Amino acid sequence: MQKQAWQATKIPNLFTLNGFYYIRVKPQGQKQIREALRTRSFNDARERMRRRMLELEVPPALASGTWGGVVEPWRVWLDGEKVKKAIGGSTIDYKLELLDAIRKTWPDWDRFKLVGVTEKRLGAWLVAHREKYSATRTNGAVTVLREMLALAVKDRVLPREQVDEALHGLKFVSVDYDYKRMTLELPEPAQVSQLRDEIYHRCTLRGTLGGYLFDGLLFSGMRIDSAGHVLREDVHRDQGVLFVRKAKYGTYTLPLFPDLLELIGRIEKEIPGGAKDRLFPTKSLQTVLTAACKHMKLAHLSHHDIRHIFATRCIEAGVDIPTLASWMGHKDGGRTCMQIYGLSLPEIPSAWDLLSFQQVGDRLLTKDDLVGQQSPGTLDLGTTVSFRSGI
Repeated sequence: MQKQAWQATKIPNLFTLNGFYYIRVKPQGQKQIREALRTRSFNDARERMRRRMLELEVPPALASGTWGGVVEPWRVWLDGEKVKKAIGGSTIDYKLELLDAIRKTWPDWDRFKLVGVTEKRLGAWLVAHREKYSATRTNGAVTVLREMLALAVKDRVLPREQVDEALHGLKFVSVDYDYKRMTLELPEPAQVSQLRDEIYHRCTLRGTLGGYLFDGLLFSGMRIDSAGHVLREDVHRDQGVLFVRKAKYGTYTLPLFPDLLELIGRIEKEIPGGAKDRLFPTKSLQTVLTAACKHMKLAHLSHHDIRHIFATRCIEAGVDIPTLASWMGHKDGGRTCMQIYGLSLPEIPSAWDLLSFQQVGDRLLTKDDLVGQQSPGTLDLGTTVSFRSGI
């Protein structure tokens, strides 16, 4: 019986023998590899060969690379980003929390071989993770895995072709603003005023200056990380603005609202410092804020919820969405603000009726005080809005 001969196909390195498909390839510096693809189907053989070729491009010394093996290089990279001031320590802590969450939703994640990372496998993890965590947390975890895969490509642990294909299964999920941000359980204005007094009282007993930070967040709408990076030299009284040098979407400026300007004056008077010193002497007040809310039987509030209070007060005072977006450091012209706040508020009354929380001497601002000024649609709310006097 005549022995069957190898038959080449139109695809290099793909051969047939006795009706079955085989791969024959000689990687650089290695012996020739001949493997059965265990199929008679040309299409199946072509796909299996493509995947196997990607695997064979991995250097032998790195072929056993695992997710766990990328963790340390990733942490070194994070430290480097911190040195370059691209991220802060709180961001690193948050990413490490996300890593713990990944390990909980991907069994044996540390020992999983990177050569087995595929679109299907990443997609399966994404579904499992989203079932347990919020969309925001899931997107953070997706970012962590993407960072690790980028390092794996850079260090030649994985071929770029494999990663590019696998990333189709590692997409960011849609954030449902209706779920949390559009159902904000924020305190009423009178409760905010009482909460502010309670925080100052508790900070005084503790010997801390957290009250200044609370006011800073309430009067500016800044994120907590942004507030921690504001320097005294960022206060530009001549221009009437505060420069925010560290923000999620890049630097921005916001008006020196009367309450904010008064707060800055108090800080500068009571705490001497230089131009390069941080404006707010405290980086966090979450412990005090949580205790105060619990004592007053209010819903739990975070630093970021104070930002929501600022935005809500602005909208209630008649500030238009694009203006508010610029004050909060957004770069999308108001799209995010509209998603978060636009549909959750009732019909907004006239700005004339809502500006009564600004005091004039010992009394509240009234409509008569505004006669002769601009119309509600063009009133410069940056010079009249108060976030303290009427709350």
